[in-house]
Amino acid sequence: MADIIKAAGGVVVSGKKILFIKKNGRWEFPKGRLKKGANRKKTAIREICEETGIKKKEIDILNPLIPTHHHNKVSGDIVVKETLWFLIQYSGDPKKKLTPEKKEGITKCKWFSLGDLVVTLKDSRPEVHYLLGFVLNDPSYKNYLKSKKNK
Repeated sequence: MADIIKAAGGVVVSGKKILFIKKNGRWEFPKGRLKKGANRKKTAIREICEETGIKKKEIDILNPLIPTHHHNKVSGDIVVKETLWFLIQYSGDPKKKLTPEKKEGITKCKWFSLGDLVVTLKDSRPEVHYLLGFVLNDPSYKNYLKSKKNK
């Protein structure tokens, strides 16, 4: 039986844009491992802040999303990484320069509109595509977009 690594992360939205990080050459969403006894919501917020330079006061969790699973090889053993995701609203300045966490292999943080994503995500992991498809059809994301149209 494979070991399970638990993680949490966020699909961060600002208006009609979604935040991605480029980690080890691939675009993905910010996430990180749960520390022993840690809360998944707090972990997601902490990791987003660490990996992008966004301040805690600039983001709010809108809704939990679905978990994703993928297999990693760690020290020769296959482990399952289970990541619980949250839909997160960014309320800060979308033009503010983000700071990638270089020591984690993150080279860029960038806001993408949906039209820019097709080419950008061609080399991303399948779980990124799966999660993005889920978010785009999620009622909480659709309600978020509607609320932005009226403001």
